[in-house]
Amino acid sequence: MNASAFSKYLQSGLPLLSTLRDYRLAWLSKDSIAGLSACIVSIPSVIAYAELVHLPAITGLYAALAAAIGYALFSSSRHVIAGPDAAIGLLAGSAILPLSGGDPARIVVLAAVLSLLSGVVLLLAARLKLGVIADLLSRPVLIGYLNGASLVLIATQLGKMFGITTEGEEFFELVLTVVEKLPQTQVPTFALGVLLVGLLVGLARWLPRVPGALAVCAVAIAATFVFDLGSYGIALVGKVPSGIPQLTIPSFRWADIAALAPAAVAIAFLAFSDGILLAQTFAEKNGYEVRPNRELVALGSANILAGLWQGFPVSASQSRTSIVDSAGGRTQVAQLILAFGLLLFLFFLTALVALLPKVALGAILIVTAIGMLEVASLKGLYKIDRLEFGIAVGVTAAILIAGVVPGIILGLLLSLISVLVEVSRPDDAVLRRLRSDGKFHDCLDDDEADSIPGLLVYRLYAPLIFANARHVMNRIRTLVDEAQPPVKWLVIDAQAIHDMDVTAAQRFAELHRELVDEGIDVKIADAPRPFFEELTKVGLSEEIGRRDFFVSVKQAAAAYDQYCAAQDKPPEAATPSVS
Repeated sequence: MNASAFSKYLQSGLPLLSTLRDYRLAWLSKDSIAGLSACIVSIPSVIAYAELVHLPAITGLYAALAAAIGYALFSSSRHVIAGPDAAIGLLAGSAILPLSGGDPARIVVLAAVLSLLSGVVLLLAARLKLGVIADLLSRPVLIGYLNGASLVLIATQLGKMFGITTEGEEFFELVLTVVEKLPQTQVPTFALGVLLVGLLVGLARWLPRVPGALAVCAVAIAATFVFDLGSYGIALVGKVPSGIPQLTIPSFRWADIAALAPAAVAIAFLAFSDGILLAQTFAEKNGYEVRPNRELVALGSANILAGLWQGFPVSASQSRTSIVDSAGGRTQVAQLILAFGLLLFLFFLTALVALLPKVALGAILIVTAIGMLEVASLKGLYKIDRLEFGIAVGVTAAILIAGVVPGIILGLLLSLISVLVEVSRPDDAVLRRLRSDGKFHDCLDDDEADSIPGLLVYRLYAPLIFANARHVMNRIRTLVDEAQPPVKWLVIDAQAIHDMDVTAAQRFAELHRELVDEGIDVKIADAPRPFFEELTKVGLSEEIGRRDFFVSVKQAAAAYDQYCAAQDKPPEAATPSVS
């Protein structure tokens, strides 16, 4: 490999190098402002998200720093900011806590292992070019997940709001514990929490440009400094170490891998689904393209680096990405500036976090959870499709009853099942001839089109595969049996059958022979290449014959008209033989 080829290969693997090669100094000011703005806003949020995973506040900063560096190096998106996320953090926490036995040191190890596992899953998906896997997470499942996760998130923070200790991670258990312990409410904590929630809601409504989480933390820290809130029994975050930890591979048990694997797969699905949607949205807005498999690599690298840096699983952040875009950010350099800002904070400003009341983090997370609720989307599903509405509600109920990880796994299964059901019962139509131009259509009124006696034109709007072959053949058989007058020609409009497997081809061959034995001619119109190739594999293309294939339904109908005319014509008189 020569130097030029190696350079292209390196730039393909590290899009940041290509960005830096073509970088303009005129962009630096915008990227700097965008990166620092996102950094300032992200600090209180990522500290709060660490609480979801039951980790020390500092680990949120570690995870944010690792995600920013890992994602910026490999991402094809110039705007997406990676880091801790509320939904991902809640999912991670729900998987880790049952395995930790309440041991804080073990929680740190399990969080790092889960982050590494999620990164490996993402990298394997990239290696296998499975960027399309995110499509398996349908919109109803995502709505159901977000609603369930939001309600669980609110429940997990009620203890902080009331200043009481809660047990477990399940929604109903948490709510019941809070109700039982309401008489033990720590009044100063609750009063401060209500004020901070009110401040967040007010800022979002009347001053949306002001970063609410940052303002709340600033007010809470100032109140602690002035009024010594700790003396009133209000719990504080406490001492936070400065600097960054060494990159280390966490010591783990093989049993942990098996226990955390379902959560790692679920996190990978969610992270990539959100990440690629976010990347495509901002790429389209700013006039460039993103590569799905490259985004898998970027998210995988971000998670692996977060795991090595004593962090926890990360994803793409919509709020921070929007800040970068609105501030005029142009490239991944904005994310590097964010990482630099986090480094400065870790080395010089962590003492401020020690003064932060924990109830402030609870207030931030509760308001975040309220913002995650997809009530309007759920109402829209109810109006459009009751089945998809039921799937969304079912996922939400599963999360509330069984937990976040079982809920998202159920959602993925429901998505796959709904796809299989749709494929196994595809739409079809019997076509009729339009009076105006002789073309064949479906969904026409009686005064627009006519059926041709003895001719049945059947169109399937789906690939013909093992999952639907029996249903489709039975459907054709029923249509033939119920037709009046009896069918002489069956024309299969195959233009939408863009794929057919061997099982379906064999079933079609069986039906074809059955109909031919009954004196019914089977014709094929507008057959795509894959359809014809599968018929060839099972020997049916020769049996049908070239004369039974037509380029269009209209041509097949014309041939049928000629056939009927020939059938109705009286036989010619026999010609005497000449001796």
